[in-house]
Amino acid sequence: MTDFIFKKLAVVTVGTALMFSVGETLPAQATNLTYSFANVDKTLTGTFSFDEAAAADQQVTISEGLKIFATYAGQSYTEANDALALVLTDLSGKIPEGQGLGLQFVIPDVFTVYGDNFINPNDPTDAGVQAITYTSVPEPSSMLGLSVLGLGLFLGKKTASKLFSTKA
Repeated sequence: MTDFIFKKLAVVTVGTALMFSVGETLPAQATNLTYSFANVDKTLTGTFSFDEAAAADQQVTISEGLKIFATYAGQSYTEANDALALVLTDLSGKIPEGQGLGLQFVIPDVFTVYGDNFINPNDPTDAGVQAITYTSVPEPSSMLGLSVLGLGLFLGKKTASKLFSTKA
């Protein structure tokens, strides 16, 4: 039984050594941050994304790569519909409370998103002003890494249980 464990350990060690010796060094890449957003009654939903490096000045604009996709009242909107759209962030690209998107789709005057407020100028009732929530969307590579880690832990438990199980 200990031979089996040592053989597996040897294979893992050799594989790891080969991976690091043959593997190519990749240059550091900036992270692309993605957020989803919606107003309270979900009539406005969407996503926006930007490169983390663009958040260094706490303001990400379209010229810095801000991409927006929103849907409101069956109509789609992108950053092309609002040339002055921007996102206010902290230095790491996170959205602090009370800050967020600055959108104003004025042709026609449809809605405005200012920080964490959704404003419908055509609705004079309380429903015309609603809160906006922002949710960070994990990167696909992060999700893949976590999935592989979880699978490794699951398989590791199965292997360990086989190694240490005893038959009566």
